[in-house]
Amino acid sequence: MRGLRVVVICSLALLPLAACSGEPGESDMRKLVESHTKRALDGQGQGGFRGFESFRKQGCVDTKYRNGAPKPDDKQYDCYYAATFAPQPGATAMTVNGKGRFTRTDKGLAFEDLGAQPR
Repeated sequence: MRGLRVVVICSLALLPLAACSGEPGESDMRKLVESHTKRALDGQGQGGFRGFESFRKQGCVDTKYRNGAPKPDDKQYDCYYAATFAPQPGATAMTVNGKGRFTRTDKGLAFEDLGAQPR
């Protein structure tokens, strides 16, 4: 019983650390990627994009050790995601694996597209 209590106490102590990682959440990522995609498609004359059918965060990497040099004040994360576009009439849905750089700024979270590939 004592061992279980120690495990529970240690687990509860680590919870705040997990929540404070700073990396963007899936819903924030989705909003930024959808907004960027809408602007890009509208700019190409391919309007009509309203949002993804589904979006899944696959993981993030803290970029504070870019180029081997530690940057402790860096608030950038390279994140991977899978986004599924709603199918056009007569076509099947298309899912892409993407990568983006998410940066925490004074004005909130910013997104830079680092590329996407159909899967």
